Amino acid sequence: MIDTIIKNAHIITMDDLCPVIDGGAVAIDGAKIVFVGNSIELPPEYSTAKRVIDAHGDIVMPGLVNAHAHTAMCVMRGYADDLELNKWLFEKIFPVEGRLTREAVLAGVRLGIAEMLASGTTSFSDMYSNEPNTAKIVAETGIRASLSNGIIALGDGFRFETDRATVETLELIKTWHNYDGGRIRADASIHAEYTSTPDVWKRIGAIAREHGLITHIHLCETKKEYDECKLRHGGLSPVEALARYGVFNTPVLAAHGCYLSDDDIRILADKGVSIAHCPVSNLKLASGIANISKLVFSGVNVCLGTDGSASNNSLDLFEEIKLAALLAKGTTLDPTRVNARQALAFATVNGAKAQGREGVTGRIAASYDADIIMLDTHSPAMQPLYDPCSSAVYSAKGSCVKLTMVRGRILYENGEWKSIDVEKAMHDVNSVAVPIVRGQ
Repeated sequence: MIDTIIKNAHIITMDDLCPVIDGGAVAIDGAKIVFVGNSIELPPEYSTAKRVIDAHGDIVMPGLVNAHAHTAMCVMRGYADDLELNKWLFEKIFPVEGRLTREAVLAGVRLGIAEMLASGTTSFSDMYSNEPNTAKIVAETGIRASLSNGIIALGDGFRFETDRATVETLELIKTWHNYDGGRIRADASIHAEYTSTPDVWKRIGAIAREHGLITHIHLCETKKEYDECKLRHGGLSPVEALARYGVFNTPVLAAHGCYLSDDDIRILADKGVSIAHCPVSNLKLASGIANISKLVFSGVNVCLGTDGSASNNSLDLFEEIKLAALLAKGTTLDPTRVNARQALAFATVNGAKAQGREGVTGRIAASYDADIIMLDTHSPAMQPLYDPCSSAVYSAKGSCVKLTMVRGRILYENGEWKSIDVEKAMHDVNSVAVPIVRGQ
């Protein structure tokens, strides 16, 4: 007997040959999807299961991939709004982060994971501190994650070997890389070109090569960053400078990409770099708008990220999906740019590829891991339903999610978290982290 059958659903498969199955069914055995098709075509051996879920016409689709997050930063949600990025970062965020304790960071991680599960995210790429301890929470809560601590090499006192980011990276690799069938991965990470040095880039590159890691980095987020890099590196853009020192010789997941020349884009495409588009955060900080139409046309793998809740202020990836499509249309004055299926691909198959999980997650297909979400279509905002893909992009919100499953395990269903004590998570953030943020 298999574990779970979901039937009578509008299934968004993210398979180009059969993108939507109406009246569809999914059969799940253990962590894997073993059947996808019409409900009336379920093989006899899949006719019974430990649990049968009748979707009653709800949308079933792959779980979302948040390809750039600073999950613990939800403890600073609303703390530093309406500021330009440099002032926000150096005068507000960095000083608070210098005060945050391990307990405060982990309280934020748990609350952030709860928010992601409730809004349909099944996998996230995180860049922050205390990541080995974050890995313990990821292991416990059942979500999928790629974890990294971005190296910031500022000041004369920096020592690569003893820096906390280096120590955490090596611990993540030793203890957590490929944990639970790859549910948890370690990433290497450079915070950004402007917060580090070529020597650091080469050392991180060596770690990434040795262990087969993806390198997670902030890239070309602001015009100031772009222009000042050219002054620092003899006219080279951030992309050109990082390329010169071999950063892109191993797989790279780069967040933002708001300022990219045609030459930059050619380098990114040639090197197979993924760009995590973060439209809500970039607009809120007035950093800029990534030209994802040009990136897609040039063959760059575009995925989506929320960034941190201190600059977003949510971890609802459905907001990013809709806004990514709308910005592409509005900035080009072409309503056909980034259609609904493309926007969904950014948050599913493309995100999986960016994380090094292509062929594992991001699709509803036999042999893929059962990372699945269900959207409630029985509400005024989701009716009528003509095209499930369009409804998922232009009508749905994170609050429409009624079920979230990772590797066959239901983690959130109908307002109930199965692996997180949400009341305690909120209490811990308010009692432990908020006083530190306020400087009390």
